[in-house]
Amino acid sequence: MDAPDVHPADGLQAVVAAIDELLRDLELGRDVIDLDHLSHRTGLTVARVEALLDHTGKDSEEVQDSFQDRLVFLRETRRKPDGKMYTLDEIGAGAGISHGQVGYLLNGKRKSPGLDVTRKLEKFFEVEPGFFTATERQALYRALQSTHEQLTHLALLRGKGINRLAMRSGSTCGDSRIDRELRDALFEALSRPEPEDPEVRELTDRMRSLPSKSRRRVFPLIQGLLGLARPETEDRPSPGRRGD
Repeated sequence: MDAPDVHPADGLQAVVAAIDELLRDLELGRDVIDLDHLSHRTGLTVARVEALLDHTGKDSEEVQDSFQDRLVFLRETRRKPDGKMYTLDEIGAGAGISHGQVGYLLNGKRKSPGLDVTRKLEKFFEVEPGFFTATERQALYRALQSTHEQLTHLALLRGKGINRLAMRSGSTCGDSRIDRELRDALFEALSRPEPEDPEVRELTDRMRSLPSKSRRRVFPLIQGLLGLARPETEDRPSPGRRGD
């Protein structure tokens, strides 16, 4: 099977180097990286993930495991809400293939199911496209993108001149050490008061220094410029109050 060319294997070394640099800047160790999560996403063992992180320049570009191994892994780790494994019938119905075809793939009697079936199974088990065909290095490179993004956000929040950062939905929903560090930094950043704008302060001081009649004349003009002026109908007295 050909590995997808959208996740270049040579990117792994670069992303690991970038992650290590961020960890040094943040005074954190690699122990904050959730290896179990990476294993779950890639299908690699934790030991293999560690080996790739430590020796990213010396690894084979062969596809990580057979299709059968990948499918067995998904069936064991992506289970139904009740914790039970999907039956062959459930996998077949969900993926739009036959019960027998699922059985052949799981027991290794059919080695290469074809691109269409591969995509259907990836969609059924809700894994990224290319899960079955990626090499070890490609799979880990892809999985490490979110780790790199989290650490980048954490570095920004910890004092790189960013006072507010719009986080992607779900970026802080996990419970790894990186997630907890990120949540803490985000909370601290959002709790920090905004720095005062000197121009706004100057304008405020000048307004306060004006006589009360001048303030009353100028204030509606400023409201209009800011789009805060009330509609004219709100300023007019109601017919029933003209004699008040």
